[in-house]
Amino acid sequence: MSFDIRKQKLTYLFQILDSDKNGILEPDDFVLVAERISDILQIGQEDVQRLQLKFKATRIYMDLLKDMGKTKIHLDNDEWYSFFVSNDESDTSAAKRYILGTASYIFMLFDQNGDKHISKKEYQDMFTVYQIDLQHSEYAFDQLDTNHDGQISMAEMVDGFEDFFLSKDPEAAGNWIFGDWKSINAT
Repeated sequence: MSFDIRKQKLTYLFQILDSDKNGILEPDDFVLVAERISDILQIGQEDVQRLQLKFKATRIYMDLLKDMGKTKIHLDNDEWYSFFVSNDESDTSAAKRYILGTASYIFMLFDQNGDKHISKKEYQDMFTVYQIDLQHSEYAFDQLDTNHDGQISMAEMVDGFEDFFLSKDPEAAGNWIFGDWKSINAT
């Protein structure tokens, strides 16, 4: 049962990250997210900041491929799932490295005013960029805000990512980081 929960969460996120909905993750999916956040922040097409965001997005994806030991640039849902849920659950070091790097990147990306916290509005912008149903954003935000100070710290973001990717507990606070993970059937 616990593997089913993780499979459901990971399949749900795979579908979110697959920006062009072709069933495969590739660099263009991550660049498209950088383009969307650049548009929300009204960063010009030729602005160096837009280029930096696209570079960082591509780097996150390439780091994933490197951590997986992949030599091909495409990634399907089965490969994605296998990376985070291996038969040897005692060795999650590569997955944890990727989780920390991704959490840091997402945090930096959506901490739009640079105050080292994610506000509710900044968090809702994340849902908009990833095209996640906004109706769950407030609940998800409240789940991540474990100290109830009205903002998400870097530590809370990392904890949420670890919950989402690694926890077998269906009630873990981080499960909702990307919205309603229960909305799909991944069996």
